Amino acid sequence: MKTKIFLIAAAVVMMTGCRMESDDVLNYAHQDEMAFSKAEGSYAAKFDVVWSGMNANYALWDYEYTQGLDWDKVYEEFRPRFVALDSSKTAVTDNQLKALLDSMVAPLHDGHLAIQMKNHATGQFVSSMPGLMRIMRERNDEYKEVQSKNMLLTYYEKKGELKDYKMINSNTLQTVALMAYEYMATVILRLSSIPEADRTPEQSDTIRLYKQISSEMEVPLARAITLGDKTGIQEFNNIAYKYEYLHIPYLAPVDPVINEYGINVTYALFKDNIAYLSFDGFTLSAYLEPAYTKEIFAGCSDATMALVKEVGDVWRAWFEAIQDLHKAGTLKGVIIDVRSNGGGFLNDSKFVLGALMPAGGFQDCNARLKRGSGRFDYSPLIPQMMPTLESEHVTVNEPVVVLCNCASVSMAEHTSYGAKLMKNGTLIGTRTWGGFSALSDAGTYTNNYAGYVGVRGVTPVFCYIPQEVALTLEGNTVEENIVEGHGIDPDIEVALDVATLDDGNGADSQLDRAIQFIKEN
Repeated sequence: MKTKIFLIAAAVVMMTGCRMESDDVLNYAHQDEMAFSKAEGSYAAKFDVVWSGMNANYALWDYEYTQGLDWDKVYEEFRPRFVALDSSKTAVTDNQLKALLDSMVAPLHDGHLAIQMKNHATGQFVSSMPGLMRIMRERNDEYKEVQSKNMLLTYYEKKGELKDYKMINSNTLQTVALMAYEYMATVILRLSSIPEADRTPEQSDTIRLYKQISSEMEVPLARAITLGDKTGIQEFNNIAYKYEYLHIPYLAPVDPVINEYGINVTYALFKDNIAYLSFDGFTLSAYLEPAYTKEIFAGCSDATMALVKEVGDVWRAWFEAIQDLHKAGTLKGVIIDVRSNGGGFLNDSKFVLGALMPAGGFQDCNARLKRGSGRFDYSPLIPQMMPTLESEHVTVNEPVVVLCNCASVSMAEHTSYGAKLMKNGTLIGTRTWGGFSALSDAGTYTNNYAGYVGVRGVTPVFCYIPQEVALTLEGNTVEENIVEGHGIDPDIEVALDVATLDDGNGADSQLDRAIQFIKEN
């Protein structure tokens, strides 16, 4: 297939000579000059790249049609509106461009899809994610709650419910910045409660400085998190170095490698011999698979490598507890917590559900690929296997519970669905995000007519498109088996009781239900 693409590309060059545009279908490869040249300075041309790139690469058009979306009518409605931006007598603002882009892509159902456009009037990028818009529109309260609350085990530790407890935070930019923000906000609130006339000069300076630092952090943090901008990480680190003399807790430089592959992992053994594992992203392979570790962390500092070992130690504590207790006949059950987990490596399956199953893998879905530039050029359904641990380990037949919520995405959803397929598995929590399809890990266009259009933060348009559509195993049609835009429904629905959670210091209603279920079964 790669040979065919190169031959087509060569033919296009021969036919068009030095033209900067072509009537042939462009492949929107890494930085294809013909595809992106006009879009550098035209909003209408940006629309053309998005519309044509999606037309040739998006793999859910048949489902979108059943939901009432006609992509040709999107062209008729929205292209004149982007043309109008080119004719605007005033500079187009980022908010204007984002609002129009949001309106255009909002009906699309793929949970991973992200579209980015550069506003040439400001030099800034704006992004739109239909999945996030749908969550905010349909489940806004729940999403805000789970994003802002810490689901820690402090309450259970204080009550003496835990026989063992280990956790490690690998200090990603988001984790570090959030902790620094919270610390500074607490200090500002405390000092601001003192009447201004009674404050010391040092206290007034602290309020001013902390407000200034918090403000300086906003732009690089937003760029790094929402745009995947490594420059944003460096700018944040510059702020940390600049204010190092203040010794502000948590405000410290972030290793760019850790930021990309960072993970927060918690293991606990409840006194009833229930082994609990929680982690916020599927990057375990980076810490547990020697080949991954060698490649990803090559040249990193001793401090980073020590962190790598600590993450591995926490997972191994969970795994070894299960092995020992099962062999002794005293394991009560297993809880895997993928709430607010953003997904990641498919290979991680072997270290999660795959660590409880026999070697050889298991089928958790069927998938189809985009096999041509035509809107409905799809492959037949192909069985998709999830890896399981090949090294010697026990097969767990005790109850296994997976906890999920509306911010459980991608591999977290495959794990959630895997629990429903297991004879001894149960899914507890609330409906997941709705982004089940697989992504390309190549950073560029793939030979499956999918993956990426452009380069994030570089080309004037970037589209993050899944390379395949993954479908569950129950029904016979796309409509029956689709997860995109809906999510995985739990076996036992339990909402998070925010009032009792108390930001990690109180009881966790969803975890409590999982523990109760295991004890009863």
